[in-house]
Amino acid sequence: MNHIKIQEIPIELLIEHPENSNFMNTELFQKLLRHIEQTGRYEPLTVRPYPGDAGKFQVINGHNRLRVLRALEHHIANCIVWKLNDKQAKIYLATLNRLSGRDIPERRTNLICSLLQSFEIEELTALLPDNKNQIAQLEQLSHFETDIFLEPQAVGEKLLKIPIILDFKLNEPEAKELNLAIDLIIHSEQKDLSRSQALVFLARFYLNNIGLR
Repeated sequence: MNHIKIQEIPIELLIEHPENSNFMNTELFQKLLRHIEQTGRYEPLTVRPYPGDAGKFQVINGHNRLRVLRALEHHIANCIVWKLNDKQAKIYLATLNRLSGRDIPERRTNLICSLLQSFEIEELTALLPDNKNQIAQLEQLSHFETDIFLEPQAVGEKLLKIPIILDFKLNEPEAKELNLAIDLIIHSEQKDLSRSQALVFLARFYLNNIGLR
């Protein structure tokens, strides 16, 4: 039976992955902090040798634990070191970090879009918790320019600019998909877009693709 080797690494040598999308809310963070403070026990962090900087390590799994250890002024972190390339590191970021904390939709969207530059949809579907439909929608939206969808719609010579409040409810999986799509649209543009403008784009994109307009 293989034994996992745990290494003690100085915290100042640990660098968070810039594409990590998983963050705990304040309540969960405080609970984790109290647990580690009282017991001194925690799951070892998963890290890899930091590319281009010998002696340092990049965190793949355990960003929230690292923040707690820093808050408690620990100087050493228990770590498991994996040798991973950039593509493998991103795959683990998108899988291991789903086990605790919650994703920030914007960061999750950016991470998946980054993975789509290196993997086919079928490959990611087999590797990630996201289903094929969710990944395919993000991939499709990432190829469209929003300018052609965001022009105000004219009626005769006048433009309709009356604000209308929409009120509807979604279950959690549906809300997550919608937020991911809106975040992708907003951050695919250099200019600032509101969430309502992004939602209008999404609706027009759908109408144009099913031939209703």
